[in-house]
Amino acid sequence: MMARFYECYDTGKIIDKDYECPAQFSIVKKYSVIYKEELPRFQKNPLNIYALPFSEVPEKVYNGLDRMGPGIFDKMKRSLTKEQREIVNIIKESWSAEELMLDEEKAKLYLSLFRRSDDYELIWTRISGSNDPVPEGYQFIGYDIAYPPSCSGAFSIVCDCMFICRWHGCDEEGTLFIDDFNRLNHYGLFDVWQDAYNYLAKYIREDWTERGEFGIFEVYMK
Repeated sequence: MMARFYECYDTGKIIDKDYECPAQFSIVKKYSVIYKEELPRFQKNPLNIYALPFSEVPEKVYNGLDRMGPGIFDKMKRSLTKEQREIVNIIKESWSAEELMLDEEKAKLYLSLFRRSDDYELIWTRISGSNDPVPEGYQFIGYDIAYPPSCSGAFSIVCDCMFICRWHGCDEEGTLFIDDFNRLNHYGLFDVWQDAYNYLAKYIREDWTERGEFGIFEVYMK
């Protein structure tokens, strides 16, 4: 379906764009695993702001798209079932796992290939406003603001600014987006679409933030 995206290349300017963006599954790393991995880096220059890693246990978790999952070249199990080998053959033919993410069972089989599969989980996302049917058993957990997702998630301006800063980070005082941060639910996402859009508009007014084409995505989990 054609989906509404927001082109944000100029500071403070949003241009509406329509693109094809199918609903899909993504395999993402569990936040508890990410937090444990990232904590030592943040402890070298501790900032007790937003939900940046600070103490041994996170004060707030993030269950959105920016929890990058395994890549097709990551270590896989040596012993595979017939069904798993079929998935490997699909990947070898296309050098991609993207087509697998349209089907839950194929996505699960893809995840089962990896040695550290227990570190990951499956989410399903669709662009806001989409009428793609939600897979059985999946529940809406909130809105994320991100690039179009791949098989392993996507960059999110929610995560990079208020949870795990990898690229642009946040204001050092931790005050600029505090009202937006306080609107995040216990999944680290926005309950209300307008709150997500308002955060995007505020975020791109800062000249140090990410520039690109973002979508507001509905995130679902079992």
